[in-house]
Formats: sequence, structure tokens, C-alpha cells
Amino acid sequence: MTEHIPRDFIDQLLNRVDIVDLIDSRITLRKKTGNNFFACCPFHNEKNPSFSVSQVKQFYYCFGCGAHGNAIDFLIEYDRLNFPEAIETLAKQIGMEVPRQTNFRSPEKVAAQQSLYDLLDQVAKFYQNQLRQHKDAERAVEYLKHRGVSGVIAKDFGIGLAPQGWDHVLQAFEKSKLQLFEAGMLIKKDEGGFYDRFRDRIMFPIHDRRGRIIGFGGRIIDVGEPKYLNSPETPIFQKGHELYGLYQALQANRQLTRIIVVEGYMDVIALFQNQITYAVATLGTATSANHLERLFRHTSEIIFCFDGDTAGRTAAWRALQVTLPLMRDGIQVRFMFLPEGEDPDSLVRKEGKEHFEQRMLNASTISDFFFQTIATQTDMSSTDGRARYVKLATDLLKQIPEGIFQQMMLAELAKRARIDIEQLKPRSPTATQTTQQKPAPSLKARPPSPLRVVMTLLIQQPSLVELITTPIPLLDLNGYDLLVQLIEKAKQNPKVTTGGLLEHWRDQPDGKLLAKLAQWEHMIPEAGVQHEFIGALNNLSKLAHGNAIENLLAKAAQIGLSPEEKQSLSELITSKK
Repeated sequence: MTEHIPRDFIDQLLNRVDIVDLIDSRITLRKKTGNNFFACCPFHNEKNPSFSVSQVKQFYYCFGCGAHGNAIDFLIEYDRLNFPEAIETLAKQIGMEVPRQTNFRSPEKVAAQQSLYDLLDQVAKFYQNQLRQHKDAERAVEYLKHRGVSGVIAKDFGIGLAPQGWDHVLQAFEKSKLQLFEAGMLIKKDEGGFYDRFRDRIMFPIHDRRGRIIGFGGRIIDVGEPKYLNSPETPIFQKGHELYGLYQALQANRQLTRIIVVEGYMDVIALFQNQITYAVATLGTATSANHLERLFRHTSEIIFCFDGDTAGRTAAWRALQVTLPLMRDGIQVRFMFLPEGEDPDSLVRKEGKEHFEQRMLNASTISDFFFQTIATQTDMSSTDGRARYVKLATDLLKQIPEGIFQQMMLAELAKRARIDIEQLKPRSPTATQTTQQKPAPSLKARPPSPLRVVMTLLIQQPSLVELITTPIPLLDLNGYDLLVQLIEKAKQNPKVTTGGLLEHWRDQPDGKLLAKLAQWEHMIPEAGVQHEFIGALNNLSKLAHGNAIENLLAKAAQIGLSPEEKQSLSELITSKK
């Protein structure tokens, strides 16, 4: 478990922050009509402003892409922060100190982890100094020049040098040798003592998304094995979660329209050197679901870059299998295979940015690579071969989340296998039974239910809770419990805004419903909102009253009523009249 930020503090923070000031400091807002400010959405490309920010609700909503939320959500999405970082940023902006409740994570552990970040930052600076001053630096600099690395790029990526020898880092940080060992910078000798893990290598600091150094990669300067060496897993470094170059890509691009995933550090640096500032590399491991989930938070298009040989295509197939369960509508994945003997570093220096990017645009789509690869495993000219083709494909396509992409993949499979798509759809036990055609739904829209009206107006104007002077009548309706909770939260915090209320349902299923209600255009004039709210409350009471009568009448017909229940029924019927 980790540190917990108290809910009361988050409520106070949102009460004091003005979302208009926050967003206007990052994008230009302009007043349009009513109480809302508008701008072109920062989360998708558009020509006409559809991004609305309400000062009254402390809530933003894009009518184009559906992005929505409060001040915390905006910082998470726009500044690419996680939840605690967004809270810290808002608190610092208005001069508040974030209190923390620690569960099983002692302050000592927090301090120890921070000290590892600080130590690795010092080690990185040590390596950078060695690249400028050590007698081995000339070899390293010549190697970097030969690879086309400029001084500017070397500085941006913090490239350094681990000189020849067994104890340069150990001697420089003698007092911190136990921490160096914990951070993976030292190796313990069998007979006791330590020695440097990295020796005679070009050093590449690995940053997390916040820019903190969490580990290193080292590339041998001359001939030797292993060519690349990475830090081991440590308390602050997990290879299956981190991507080299992602921090630099986020710094260089406000919006990442695409990301190319390559193999090595030098590939990333060479692409950046040629103004392709959206390259990342996995850290000596195969692409994982964690890698992809992280990338899809920043872009909707990923291009995998592999060698064109058998090993490269095998690695690409493994990446495709990891990708399928994460494919959702609106994202795109391509597979780019390089000419024999080339890597991204050599190819981009030979062809330049324009031709290299054209190769990316011409790369195989995930669907083409999927079907072409499976076709190589079967004989498509025979019936049994096509049956095997369908079986292999459907077993994998089942992993794709339901949606348009899955439907299109099934349709393409049916086309390639020359079968009816209906044969690919799962059959229910009643599929063979004759079904009656359902009548077409009425085109006339139903008026919103009293429950929906009450919830909508309350989430949009929490101050309406002051008009609720008696308990909400008990109703057996979907959403009733949520309404009761909504009223309770609004009464607990009289100053709460729409954005503040929604914060209580962050990452909960009901939060999506409330977010929709928060931006629903109910078309009720401002002057009539209170009247409509009270009317909807009265309708809820009438609905509860009628339900109570129906329940008692049903019970009377089945098993009879007690004297008390008969009296209650009589009073309910009389009061209804």
C-alpha cells in the first residue's frame, strides 16, 4: 500500500482552485455565451472550438472527443501527471501543503527511495564529467561522432562515460556503497567487497516519466559482450514498465500523434538527432502489456520497428499477440520491417527524416501483418487448410475487446477464408429457434424520468441540495442509491462544485454516468431550474406513493394484510385522493 491523500484535503483544494485560471494558463480560453469559456480542444485536433470550461461547475467537457473532468483530470491529461502529482501541482499553485496518511509505507522507506533517485542523479553527473575529462574520453567522443551524435543531443539525453577500471564509481561514492549496490550500480564480490557494474561503456541514463533517473544502460565502446548492459531490477526500476526515450519524447512534443518503438538506445538517439522526436526503446525485454498501456496513454498510434529477418518477424509476432487484448476502437498499430543489414540508426542517417517517415506510413497495419502471418502457417488452397486458418485466427481474435475493430477483423477473416461472417459469430442455445421480429422503437423521445432530472440538476448545481428538506422517499429504482449518496456528499460540503462532486466517484463505474449528466443539455432556463427541481422531487414522492400502494395491494391479493398494513393502505389511498 502507498501514501493516501485525505479526501477532505482534496475537497478543500478543489473548492479553492479556479479551473478557468488553471486551463487558461495552458491554452487560450475565450468567452462565448452564458457562463462557459471555449477553446479548441487540447486533446484532439479540431478547427472549430468545442472545448467548454464552466466556471460555475468547475468542470470541462469537449463536445468533439468527449474529454471531461475537473482541475485534477485536466492536469493528469494535459501535463501528463499521475493523480498524486496533479494534487501536488494544484496545492503548490495556491500555497497549500499536501497532508498524507501513510499505510504500510513508512516515512523511512519514502526517504530511502528518494535518496536512491538523488544518488543516481549524482552518478549520472559523474559519468557526464568523465566523458569530458577522463583520459578514455577521446575514444568515447570519437565513437559518438562516428555515430552522428551531436553535443546537443548528448546533453539532452545526459550521455556519459564509465571509464575502464573496476572501482571508479565505488571510489567516487564510497560512503554510499550500500545504496549503490541497492540501485544496481555495484556488484558484490564472492570474497566480500564490491566493484563497478559498468566499465568502459558509453552510459545512457534511463528516466521515468517525471524525469528522475532510475537506472542506466551501457554500450561497449569497442568490441565485446554483452554489447548492451542494463541496470538490474531495483526498488525504483522495473524493466517491464519503463521505456527509454519516453521522457524526452514527452518533453519534445505537447501531443504525440505517433510513437515508434525501436530496439536500442542509439536508435532512439539517432532518430531524435534527425528530428524524429517520438522514438522509444524497450530495455532489453520484449514489449509488455505494461509498456503498451503506458504508450496508449500518450498516443493513439504505435509503430513497431523490427529487423526484416526471421528473428525480427518472430519478435514482431510476439508484440502483436501482446497488443491484441489492448486494441480498442480509435487506436492504430503498424509493423515496420527494415531492409537487410540496416537498423533505424543507420537507415535514418542514410535516407533522412522524410524517407524514413514515409517508410513508417507504408508500414504494415496490424490486420495485414496478422492475416499474412497466419496464412504462412496454413495451405489456403485447400478446404482443410482454410479451416485451420479460421481456427488459428479466431482463437486470437477472441482476445480483442468487443467493438468495431473486432467486427472488422472478423469480416476480413471471413473474406479471406471465403466463408459467411455469420459462421464466425458465437451461437447461443436459442440461435436455431425462430425469433419474432421486434417492432421498431418509437422515434418520439421519452421525457427524462424524475430521478434523472433530480440527479442532473443536482450534479450541475449542487447548491440545489438546500431545497431538499425531507428525506428522499424510498424507491426500488436503478440509480436511487446513487442519488442518496449524491445528496449526502452535497450536504457534507456546501461549497462543493460539479467538479468536486465528480471527484468522489473517480475511477468508479457510477462516475461515468455522473459525468454524462454533468454535461447533459437539459434545456431548462436558468430562472426555472429551482421550479423544475422541486417538481421532479414531488414527482419522485408521487412515484414512491404509488409504488407503496401497489405493493400493499399485491400482498393483499396473495397472502392478505395485517391490521397495521390495512390501516396504512387506507391512509395511502385517502391521501392520494
